[in-house]
Amino acid sequence: MTINEKLSQIKTTIEEIKKITRNLGNDNTLESKIEEMTKEISKLKKGIGESIDELDQILGEEDARP
Repeated sequence: MTINEKLSQIKTTIEEIKKITRNLGNDNTLESKIEEMTKEISKLKKGIGESIDELDQILGEEDARP
């Protein structure tokens, strides 16, 4: 599974959680949990992006070697 596929899956999961929450009504506990999970997913996405940048940099340095 590629990183883009993983990110897409994360986005789909968030949307499903939001949909379930809307169907359950205004439960503050669920809203708080969703916000917490959304923040965690955002951190994961940022980490994945940073990892991609690091890999690009490493691969670029290897390409520059004779």
